[in-house]
Amino acid sequence: MTVDIEKIKEAYKNYGFEHRPDLSEPELLVFTITQGVFDNAIILSIRSGISAEILESELSELGFHVKKEIFLSIKDTHESLFAGFFSVKKTKAGFKKDYDSHIANIVKSFPADDASYDYIKSPFVKNSYSFGAEEDILSDIHVELSSDGPKLILVEAAAGFGKTCTAYEVGNLISSRDDDNIVLFAELSRDRQAKIFNHVLYKEVARSFPAVSPDLVIREIKNGKIIVILDGFDELLNEREDERYQFEKSQAMLETIGKILEHDAKVVLTTRKTAILQGDDFDEWVSGHSDDFAFTRYSLKPPSIRSWLSYERYARLEESRVNIKNLSNPVLLTFLRFISDEEFTDILVNPNTIVDKYFLLLLNREIERQKLELTVAEQSDFMKRLAQHMISRNFTRDSKEHIVNYFAECEVSLIESSRSRYRPENRPTFEEMLEKLSNHALLDRSSIDEKIGFVNNFVLGHFVSMDLMETSGDWLADSIFLEAAVNAYSSRTLDQRLIVWTRLAESLQYATDDERIRLELNLLDRVSGTYKNSQFNDIVFDTHAFLDEGNIDSCYFNECTFKNCTFDFSRISNCRFISCYFYGCHSIGESESNEFISPYMDEPSEQALIIPAKQATSANNSVEPDDVKKHILEKFWPVGKDTVAFAHRPMFIFYRGGTHPATAVTSAIEELRRDGIIVSAKRKNWVGVDLTANHFVTIKEILGR
Repeated sequence: MTVDIEKIKEAYKNYGFEHRPDLSEPELLVFTITQGVFDNAIILSIRSGISAEILESELSELGFHVKKEIFLSIKDTHESLFAGFFSVKKTKAGFKKDYDSHIANIVKSFPADDASYDYIKSPFVKNSYSFGAEEDILSDIHVELSSDGPKLILVEAAAGFGKTCTAYEVGNLISSRDDDNIVLFAELSRDRQAKIFNHVLYKEVARSFPAVSPDLVIREIKNGKIIVILDGFDELLNEREDERYQFEKSQAMLETIGKILEHDAKVVLTTRKTAILQGDDFDEWVSGHSDDFAFTRYSLKPPSIRSWLSYERYARLEESRVNIKNLSNPVLLTFLRFISDEEFTDILVNPNTIVDKYFLLLLNREIERQKLELTVAEQSDFMKRLAQHMISRNFTRDSKEHIVNYFAECEVSLIESSRSRYRPENRPTFEEMLEKLSNHALLDRSSIDEKIGFVNNFVLGHFVSMDLMETSGDWLADSIFLEAAVNAYSSRTLDQRLIVWTRLAESLQYATDDERIRLELNLLDRVSGTYKNSQFNDIVFDTHAFLDEGNIDSCYFNECTFKNCTFDFSRISNCRFISCYFYGCHSIGESESNEFISPYMDEPSEQALIIPAKQATSANNSVEPDDVKKHILEKFWPVGKDTVAFAHRPMFIFYRGGTHPATAVTSAIEELRRDGIIVSAKRKNWVGVDLTANHFVTIKEILGR
């Protein structure tokens, strides 16, 4: 076997070792490194059977701590160095401890003695392809992470619907199954400190691997040895900030990630559905880096109730005429899964009390668990005040030090009142009461970064809603709190939900149209209001009350799904439905001004319209076909670029902006497809461009380049 000595030297150099030819012997290479107060040396035998005892003794006399190794291959050398420097077994054990702590916090937040944790699989969408709950999203993500080449994976869902659990499960899968890989797991949070993402990333690198240089960690991330999972990416995006600054900040964050996506790097981001990570700018960024790394988007859908509840309990819910759709919340479903038969029967008698019952049982249990001398009402008011504090300062988690200081300054009366109720011999000190409050079951202290916040989005939303309902006058909060409040209140009675919607009016003025429609669907199961020149992405409109009030004009619906909707075309005009799906829908009136574009490139656009309505059948005669083709091809080869900048583009991008009639764009795309210039892409609802010699010449002619 021929040994490449230079590659061996390079491997050790990358880990900070110095090759010592002055100490080495033929076929015995010596590498030294100083760590703290220790001088370490490795004697590497180029082949087995060579005695290194004399050299080892000499190095020991010089004060070195010596380790002997036999060279097997460059790959084994890299593996050995990685395992030693990154303490692979210890790192995996550390993540398992964090994972177990995460599960313990979840179990602690349920008022049932026999509650246990199971990861319940939900339906999901992968790159626009839908999969049922019977599919294993965790294994699918694991396969993606095991593939060659750099890859960015985005896992998105509504707040409180499984992003963090999915992130932990993926991390646990990697840590337990992949002997050679470890996880860098970070729970990003909205705290009170200004966030510069580059600093955040390097802080997490230093926290996770304090004994290793950051540059070495980044190198092994790029080599694919360390899988990066960043949970709560959207937490760093602040909707109160100026829209332009939001965009610049998100771009800077993405470019920071883009810089490490080389070689075999794998990065997983989890996020709420946000306009920033679903909009045109994000698509532009992904498309601009299509040659640099692969991108996969997963969208978690609401859980199937049958996946959570036994057949008997599900049947009893149906028989009781409970609005099952409004119970599709992981917290409530877990509660219904584990409560006793007697408690379940009580809820069926009055299902509108399910949320109150959940908190009543949990807060009563907390009194027993911590021997806490606080009533249920006092605990509830205490949590409401903490939520108010978070809203006013726009954070969802903060360090234990800051949270405890807040309690010490603002909850003195509550603490002293509670202390007075204990018998003198059992009375906790003020500091011990602070510890009890910071360890409350409704609060979660992350084992990853020691920050404290509410245990889940549903609990946060419950206390945000209390503040909302009790505040006189206008109530204003960031969208992260709006979504939490809607999530928590969606299972309430219609009268209560309508009151919440009215109280949200001031804050909704600052929400995007996309956010407003999602919130109204979640809370009221309807779409209303007036929208003009708005864009809606990947929304499921499963409602009979689709625009019974209001109207929509000149809007774009991209990759949306419509179920059981009635389209009153007297209220819908000049809208474009691009790559959308329609199930059980009906229409009223004619749809002459609206255009529907097929979700499949090879399918004529007229066949995509499942709603029976009159359609325009030809492009505007005043439009020059070559102008439309130029408009399409410029999306791949923008003006000012020396060559084609984007290999693939989403279908939606050709239609937005209203530059040309949708029918003219569709006709031009189909003609370019027939000519072989436009081709199918791997991702659904995306297309690519063929750059082989003849087609490239044609593209240049059309663009006049």
